[in-house]
Amino acid sequence: MLDQTLPCPTDPIQIALRPRRGQFLALLRLACELTRGALILWLLFPRLQRDDRRRHIQSWATRMLLILRIDVQCDGEPPDAVASLVVSNHISWLDVLVIQSLMPGLFIAKTEVQSWPVIGKLARASGTIFVDRLSLKSTRRMAERSAEALRQGYCVAGFPEGTSSDGADVAAFHANLFDAAVKAGVDVQPLALRYVNSHTGVRHDAAAFTGDDTLVSSIQKVVATNSLSCRVQFAPRINTGGQTRKSLASQSHQSIRHHVLWHDRTRLPSLPSV
Repeated sequence: MLDQTLPCPTDPIQIALRPRRGQFLALLRLACELTRGALILWLLFPRLQRDDRRRHIQSWATRMLLILRIDVQCDGEPPDAVASLVVSNHISWLDVLVIQSLMPGLFIAKTEVQSWPVIGKLARASGTIFVDRLSLKSTRRMAERSAEALRQGYCVAGFPEGTSSDGADVAAFHANLFDAAVKAGVDVQPLALRYVNSHTGVRHDAAAFTGDDTLVSSIQKVVATNSLSCRVQFAPRINTGGQTRKSLASQSHQSIRHHVLWHDRTRLPSLPSV
């Protein structure tokens, strides 16, 4: 999978650091919450129905964001918890927590996530659908598994860019992910994510998980940061009737990119209408 960190058109705000004692306490609480989440997944999840699983996932994601002091602000109310393919731009591992706190469901992730310490085991236990985008067989299996989950009433979420960026722009979307929505006959729900300074609204780069970043170094960077907020824009749902995976990918990309770049006024005139 290729890394495609996108250029930043404007300088992000400088990072304000949390005191070292606060960082240590946050890491300690984070470790405890990861342990609690693992126990819920391995001991409780096998006995729970879909809606109960959703509630536990949503509660756990919300607790993780509180520990990390990530303020999530939405433009409008989250849509009803009906089966839909949720797609968004991809900036950070935090994206998963943000989306799960709003629209809990199953995630599609690259196969490399399975090797991440602790997180990989949690992802497998929660039913994450893994895919190797360089393997045609793997992408087909991903589409089938995702479609089946959608038919069972789950929300399924993924990142069609195929890699994370610094949040300044949105790379082209891969169309394979949208096969699941076409096969299951459910709507596509595009989400636009932006990480900004809570006080100024200026883009904040502390969340970006790109280039040579490791998961550990990225967690340390987020924990050390103050005033980090995620702004979530719920774009209009897209009905899959009479559409192809390519048309769905194009419309979703156009909608999400429009919302992301809206806040950079100097580039707004070049955007296509949606």
